[in-house]
Amino acid sequence: MKFSWKSLNDLINLKYIQINSLASKLTLAGFEVEETIYMDYMNDYIIDIDIIANRQDIGCIFGLAKEISIILNIPLKSQVLQKDSTNYNQQHLHDTFHSSKSVLNIAIQQIKDIQSFQSPIWLKNSLIINNIEPSNTILDIIHYIYIKWGQDIHVLDSQSITHKPFDIRLIKLIQLNRENLSKNINKKLHTELIQYKQCTLSTNGYNINNQYAHKSSSSSIIIFSTILDPIYIKNNIINKKSVKHLRYSNRNHFITAYREAIQLITQFTNGNIEKEYSYHRKKPEQIINIHKNLIYNILGPLNNQHKTYLTINNIFNIFTQLQLQPEYKNHVFTLTIPQYRNEDMQRPIDIIEEIGRIYGFNKFTDNLPVAIKQGHIANNTKNIYKIRKIFRDIGLHEIKNYSLQKYNNKENINLYNPLTKDQSNLRASLLHNLIQTKKYNIKHRNKNIEGFEIGNVFYKKDQIFFHETTNIGGILGNTSFARQSWSNSANELTWFQAKGNIEELFNRLKANVEWVSFIQNNYGINTHYDLNIYDQRRSALLYNIFTKEHIGIFGELQKKFHDELNSNHTTYIFEMNINALSKTIRINNYLEYIIKPYSCYPSITRDISVRLKSNSNIADIIDSISKQNSKLIESIVIFDEYEKIIRKRKDKYISIRITYRAQNRTLNDTDITDIDNQINNIINSYA
Repeated sequence: MKFSWKSLNDLINLKYIQINSLASKLTLAGFEVEETIYMDYMNDYIIDIDIIANRQDIGCIFGLAKEISIILNIPLKSQVLQKDSTNYNQQHLHDTFHSSKSVLNIAIQQIKDIQSFQSPIWLKNSLIINNIEPSNTILDIIHYIYIKWGQDIHVLDSQSITHKPFDIRLIKLIQLNRENLSKNINKKLHTELIQYKQCTLSTNGYNINNQYAHKSSSSSIIIFSTILDPIYIKNNIINKKSVKHLRYSNRNHFITAYREAIQLITQFTNGNIEKEYSYHRKKPEQIINIHKNLIYNILGPLNNQHKTYLTINNIFNIFTQLQLQPEYKNHVFTLTIPQYRNEDMQRPIDIIEEIGRIYGFNKFTDNLPVAIKQGHIANNTKNIYKIRKIFRDIGLHEIKNYSLQKYNNKENINLYNPLTKDQSNLRASLLHNLIQTKKYNIKHRNKNIEGFEIGNVFYKKDQIFFHETTNIGGILGNTSFARQSWSNSANELTWFQAKGNIEELFNRLKANVEWVSFIQNNYGINTHYDLNIYDQRRSALLYNIFTKEHIGIFGELQKKFHDELNSNHTTYIFEMNINALSKTIRINNYLEYIIKPYSCYPSITRDISVRLKSNSNIADIIDSISKQNSKLIESIVIFDEYEKIIRKRKDKYISIRITYRAQNRTLNDTDITDIDNQINNIINSYA
């Protein structure tokens, strides 16, 4: 918008300030000054400023003059105080408009016996600066008032209405068809009408009745102006007329702008004015409290030798400059926000920005503080980095999926407003999306895809509480995992080889995890894991070896889901809670190690093949052997697993290696025979 230097000087004394200096100060205060131009034929300077969206209050000459007075701490030349109408008139309009949803301010007055004269040169120049072509005196004045005050004023022909006594009414809830507007929607909206002498003057916020518009031949006119509630405008009709009400008008100077329009019209047309009728609805004041320490923390120290902070007195004076009516008590400023700044002063940070703007951001230190403390990375985050690297080293691809899915059960959290049906639930497991990813890749001939995903899952507990956890999930299986020799064809990934990948993760994390079968499980299971997608006969539950907390599940994909993949190899899946997995990690602290004597006596090794029943567990056998001869048995290690068919019966065998050693002597034949017999008795009891 373009502003006349002379017009600004009419409101504020800028005699001792250069226009370029003012432009620099406005730029530093956050305004975009496009250019300054000297108009030779007007002998005037023009300042072109780009009005930002949240400062529509400076979109008029008075608004900019008021802002300059705050920035430079120079008072305005004169302030015409708003005066209420007589009690009778105010009460009459109060009864009419106090319940209106649209009208905040209204003023209406009649002028009679007007004569037609040419507009003065200064008035025409004010319009030309803003690319408005002068027409007749009354319309030129109306345009000038809008440029100076930002107030929209309408002129009506009173002779075309009637000569009845004053009578203004508010008609509510009139339905309009919303057509041919910015949105091509035919929608019935509820708005309000204003009637004067039983004639409809305007549809609030939409249009003025052209039937009663001012004509150049009119000798009696009605000057009519309103300020409407922006919320009412946004909820109804947006057009060229209503947008003016969305630009925040200064309600404190509504009546001043209106009376200046009346005064100019009577001055240049020799008209006679009738009674003024006006109404001003009071709105509650907005109060903001702000602690001094918050100001110091945001703005920082001043850019001086001692790096001091703004004094309380300086801050108080700036608030006074901004007309915020400051009060200071117990290190807290209490501020009352002027109505014309309600749109851009809503939070404490907005107030702090104003302090920097008025005092000058260039006067504050702009160096970043030196970091005294190093940043801290949570253990869970570190573990996620490690897990990601370990799985990439193994050769798995990292997969990313949406947290939304279409699968639904009682544990899922449903969305009230899903974008699509396929994204109507928050996922309770990572595995469903991983299976779909595998299926998609197989369809596109990428059959050996193996991957993992780290992401959040969401589930309900007891149908009341919502939970969010970070899980690691994966899908394994391919047709060419390993071969026994170069001459043989490659074999697919087996259950134990897939398990070995997970155990490598645990070993490198130093996680202490216990593997438990579904059949022999005596611990609790987290119900939010989807057990139906696992083949439970070929799956294992993972537990914290110390606390027996359930960590996750590893196993073979259930046949129903495997068939949907159309895959020619076995697929294995796993899912674990990363927080629970982190609790199993024990980092070696060498100061806590107990020093034990090392035996100098020779050891004896026995390799034993143990036949297992279908319901037997090798861990129980190892535990029994260790307890029986704890002093003479040094270690027990599983090193092989195989199946043997005898008379059409398939038996499963586990090979273990047992090391005997004594700390204080060499074992003799009697010791070895006793240990062998005890081990055989234990093994036979499980056979």
